[in-house]
Amino acid sequence: MVEKPRITYFGQSCFYIETSDTNILLDPPNKKTGDLDGEIVYCTHKHFDHTRGVETFLDRNKDAFLVGNEQVTSTFSQFGDRAKTVKDGGTFEFKSITLSFTKLKHGIFKGIINLSVEIQIGDFTFAHCGDAVSFDGFPTSRVDVLAVPIGGAFVASPKKALALIQSLSEPLPIVVPMHWLIRNPRGFCKKLKASVPSANCVIPSKGEPLTGFE
Repeated sequence: MVEKPRITYFGQSCFYIETSDTNILLDPPNKKTGDLDGEIVYCTHKHFDHTRGVETFLDRNKDAFLVGNEQVTSTFSQFGDRAKTVKDGGTFEFKSITLSFTKLKHGIFKGIINLSVEIQIGDFTFAHCGDAVSFDGFPTSRVDVLAVPIGGAFVASPKKALALIQSLSEPLPIVVPMHWLIRNPRGFCKKLKASVPSANCVIPSKGEPLTGFE
């Protein structure tokens, strides 16, 4: 049986997931967030506030690799076959984890490929929407933790994020608001609790592990 992971939030849309046999970094927004040990860095799309820590991570971890869509991996072509390209509807397996990808529309910027990801670790699943402005077909199955953007404009508005959660079947995942921009995550969680009393909305502290699913 695979143990549940340790999940730490590092601001913006960045999460660091530690499992019993591998570590994965998601959407590192700066060099400091890339200064972690691990085997995989995954970027939902190519924007600098989701990729700036990639080089630091790959330089620190010489056997690690980057996973991302073709726009992401072409940005880091200097890493050769350490950059693994994935597509909508595809999966990527490594040790105890399976990553599944769903293309979700990015806000404002045309032509940007945003691949949300569901990370399955045993019977536990973490879902990350990236900079999605809508959520058609996502997540594809029940998840335990859902990281959802609430900033508006570049990503979904709080209203759209609430609608996504309201559409999910019970039991609901732990909801983690991210990519806040000028939004108030506490206000979002308050509205979520009022509309869906069974929802558990967690506002992570930067650099501290998430709780509530151990």
